[in-house]
Amino acid sequence: MKTTTTIAAVVTTVIGLALGITAVQAGDPLKAPTEPITIAGKKPVEFDHAVHRELGVACAACHHDEGHNPRTAEDIAALADRAALQCASCHNDEFANPKLQGRKDIFHANCRECHKAGFNDKKGPTGCNDCHTKKKRKAIEGC
Repeated sequence: MKTTTTIAAVVTTVIGLALGITAVQAGDPLKAPTEPITIAGKKPVEFDHAVHRELGVACAACHHDEGHNPRTAEDIAALADRAALQCASCHNDEFANPKLQGRKDIFHANCRECHKAGFNDKKGPTGCNDCHTKKKRKAIEGC
């Protein structure tokens, strides 16, 4: 009797886990935030995905996987966890290039260079106060 109960409990647990995994996978796909996000830091930066999408900037211009392969909107939508999009998930003290281990360095390298070069004949702001907000807001890490 004990064996039957144990087997039933194991089978129930496995089925429950399988259903839970399916539910997570079938959940709403990740999408770019509709409202501007504030990137945390000593001098926070407000970032608006909508402005960049309107310009035609692809998700892959900023987002890549662990192998530095560009992530499309479809790739991002298929992610189970938004944390995989955070720069610090790879760009940390163990990252090979010490110049790209911190968020500040990553954003300055990527954002400022893109803003200087321009996209579709439009250049972005490059001055410190053009991007950094003067007052602190509730901040999240975005990348």
